[in-house]
Amino acid sequence: MSTTTKPKTWFWISGLLAGIAAIIAIIVIARGTSVRDYVDDTYTRAATLDLDDEIAYTSTAAPSVVTSTIVGAWKPVSQYADASGVYLRYNDDMVLVRPHNGGSVIRVDDVDRAYRRYHSHVGGYWGWTSGHGESFRGRGPGAGK
Repeated sequence: MSTTTKPKTWFWISGLLAGIAAIIAIIVIARGTSVRDYVDDTYTRAATLDLDDEIAYTSTAAPSVVTSTIVGAWKPVSQYADASGVYLRYNDDMVLVRPHNGGSVIRVDDVDRAYRRYHSHVGGYWGWTSGHGESFRGRGPGAGK
């Protein structure tokens, strides 16, 4: 009798796991796979405002609202705000939110390129998980000073 219930149990377990996998796939597709995808899906593309490789988007919402929305969906590794805007650092991307025409302009760029461009703003504030320590010389004995 137990041999007839085992196939049913495995059938239900596999069905449950397939359902969970489907829900996860829907969430990933709806949300995108990166902050770059999220911004692209959420805000209006503004190619005329692009700056070199920075991709620009606009919103009618204030920078504080846009920043809260982005951070709520994608937690940044680090963030910094000053009078020029809000700088959000992710593993591979940077998102900059600035005031623009009563709303916001949202700029997305590669984090390394953005660090070089906005170093005067974020240089002493963004933490780094690796690299970017070119000016740091205190690595201990045998570090090749």
